[in-house]
Amino acid sequence: MRIRFIYYAFSIFLLFSLPAEAGQNIVTVHYPAERAVMEFNLLSISLSLPQDSADLIEIEVNSKIRASIVPRRKFECLTVPLELGINELSIKAKKEDKIVDDVALNVFRRSDLVSKYAKPPAGFEKNYFHMKDHSQCATCHHVLEPTEADNEAINIEAYAAEVSEKKAVVPSESSCYSCHREITSYSFVHGPNFVWSCLTCHDSQAEPKYSIKYPVPELCYKCHVEQKKRRSGKKSYHAPYITEKCGICHNPHASENPCRLDQPIWLLCVACHPDHGDGRHVIAAYFWGTRHRKHPTHGVPDPSRKGHELTCASCHDAHASDSPKFITKYDTRSFDLCMKCHMKNKH
Repeated sequence: MRIRFIYYAFSIFLLFSLPAEAGQNIVTVHYPAERAVMEFNLLSISLSLPQDSADLIEIEVNSKIRASIVPRRKFECLTVPLELGINELSIKAKKEDKIVDDVALNVFRRSDLVSKYAKPPAGFEKNYFHMKDHSQCATCHHVLEPTEADNEAINIEAYAAEVSEKKAVVPSESSCYSCHREITSYSFVHGPNFVWSCLTCHDSQAEPKYSIKYPVPELCYKCHVEQKKRRSGKKSYHAPYITEKCGICHNPHASENPCRLDQPIWLLCVACHPDHGDGRHVIAAYFWGTRHRKHPTHGVPDPSRKGHELTCASCHDAHASDSPKFITKYDTRSFDLCMKCHMKNKH
């Protein structure tokens, strides 16, 4: 009997002494939930794991490694970019180059811009971080209440000067910074995000917490007064604009594209207008028998705007216009638009 007991005890010792194998649930994912629906391009991930259980955490999104860290604490937070549609996440914990745990999650990034991604698949639902209480995060983050830094007011008239003064500052005192710091790594960052004045747009008293203060575009026009004035009273409005969802085309936080567009402008336009991408529509309006001829719509310099690429915005206003088809320069003479570029080519 004594020998059996010693053998049993030794077996238990070995079980807990040997390296963990994949599937032993070393990693606990606190956020996001399985089949969560996200609106924007960055996903924050919160996870925990026992100390010394892994020496590397890798996160793959659709089979591409998007983040990797050496875990040093019980709780770790990472940020990864999302693609439109279903994103298959694989969170791998490694110990001495061996996978000791692999957690799989599916997250759907929706978009009003591309119709096939506008409606989430069955079983997917919105599950934003601040919709629920995450008290375990309070150990490291000020997630329960904003700090004074988050309430910093933005003077839109003096914004350029404020940014130049604060560009080198790391706003670690912001309650938002520790989780959302990846936002400022993008080339084009929204003003309030750049100075971490997140409560310019978000309401800490709202339900769910940190929802935006006002409906869009009312919220946007609190700062973008000049744009509102310029577009008021126009004869025609572009469909995305009249839906009152600026986020269809613009990312409210950050992007790699000018004006924080969700995609490069040509790709953004042809997502809804695929039949206009080859430029045949430009020539067909003026010449008979030219249905096979094409006018460039991107990939060449814009003669009317030095230093810019020719895009759909070279000829069209994406918001509102008094001219047919949102043409930016239109007069009684049909070739006025063409002369923007082609008159210059004669010199």
